[in-house]
Amino acid sequence: MNTHHLCLGILSLGEASGYEIKKAFEETFCHFQATSFGSIYPALAKLTEQGLVSFREETQEKRPTKKVFTITPAGHEHFYQTLLKSEPAEQYRSDFLFLMMFAHLLPQEHIKTLLNKQTENLEMELGILERILTECQTLTPGMRFTLEYGVTGNKALLKLMQQRSLQLLNEIDAARSPQES
Repeated sequence: MNTHHLCLGILSLGEASGYEIKKAFEETFCHFQATSFGSIYPALAKLTEQGLVSFREETQEKRPTKKVFTITPAGHEHFYQTLLKSEPAEQYRSDFLFLMMFAHLLPQEHIKTLLNKQTENLEMELGILERILTECQTLTPGMRFTLEYGVTGNKALLKLMQQRSLQLLNEIDAARSPQES
């Protein structure tokens, strides 16, 4: 999905300011979609130009006027058609996996640090997802499934980290030539 479609998706759940859309990306969608925050406002401008969203301006005390965006009926239809046409392809991007691809070039202590940090990241992500699942009372069935998918995936990755980290370190150490050790 591109930023335009992600903005339409968020607005299909209710009106929001650009800042609120940015927060939704940071807090919810970052778990499974990536977008640059600098692309949100240009996307909203383009969606407005296309008649897919509209906005109203709200004055705020001691702050700039804020635009609150609403998806239009044409925007709902466009988003619906996008959902119907989209393939469920996953694009997994991971700096951790890139580093592990070249772990044989790294010092043993650095690899241990990376493995520990990734384990911490997975545990933190799992905690966030589980907290949302238990505390949020307004989840749609699809939202609940998405969270459960993330929980299940993170649990599986944590299990792999626990089972393979020490073995990986030993394998890398054994594969190094005597001059590298």
